[in-house]
Amino acid sequence: MDEDPTIGQRMAWVDQVAADPPIVHPGSPDGAVWSTETSCYRFMAEHVQKGSRTLETGAGLSTVLFAAWECDHVSVVPFADEARAIEEYCDTHSIPRDSLRFDLRPSEVALPSMLGSDPLDLVFIDGSHGFPMPIIDWFYGASLLRRGGVAVFDDIQLPQVRSFVELFLEPDPRWLPLASTAKWVAFGRDSEGSLAEGEWEQGFFPKPTVESAPPPNPGPAPGRPAGPSAPPTLTRRLKDVVPLSVKRWLKQL
Repeated sequence: MDEDPTIGQRMAWVDQVAADPPIVHPGSPDGAVWSTETSCYRFMAEHVQKGSRTLETGAGLSTVLFAAWECDHVSVVPFADEARAIEEYCDTHSIPRDSLRFDLRPSEVALPSMLGSDPLDLVFIDGSHGFPMPIIDWFYGASLLRRGGVAVFDDIQLPQVRSFVELFLEPDPRWLPLASTAKWVAFGRDSEGSLAEGEWEQGFFPKPTVESAPPPNPGPAPGRPAGPSAPPTLTRRLKDVVPLSVKRWLKQL
């Protein structure tokens, strides 16, 4: 992105709102709002400008900043009280919210209905962190990103988020790592359109290996009557967990 003369103003908003955050989540550690690291807000300030099309799942300090930055912003959050708290904060702090909209539906309902909308410049995924919600938010939200758009994930210290990032996004050459800390990570998209695809389009995954079939049962030992015996696979499993005395007996099977 070319140097933006208003980037200093956006950075000033980060400092101002972080010093006096909106009371959106009273149950948070500071009694005001769950938030990410200031470095994440500064990163996003560098990658948007007035009129940028942005989307986030969740709502909080970031929502106020997107409004202050005058982005064309949608916050997908199914809690009307959180939306009201942010609107009141903006009004009392003289932050225009003409370009701020809330979709008060769960993201798994709201995001699919947005498919086909104008491309987005940035998506901030910070809604529900229960598996598989971060993946659902990415699948639908990031599918709206233009080529070169940015996806930002918060709370990657949680396994529900980190496992997806490590397993899929990091090895996929179509998602370019831009910045990260132990708390958040950002990728640039080097593709566009739907994220639905077949496994043959994901050659960055390791090639699967097929286990060889167990050897056939040779039948009863000479001089021993035929009868049911444990399948070799079951026998091997039992040998791993049973006492030595039983293992000796298993050798006779």
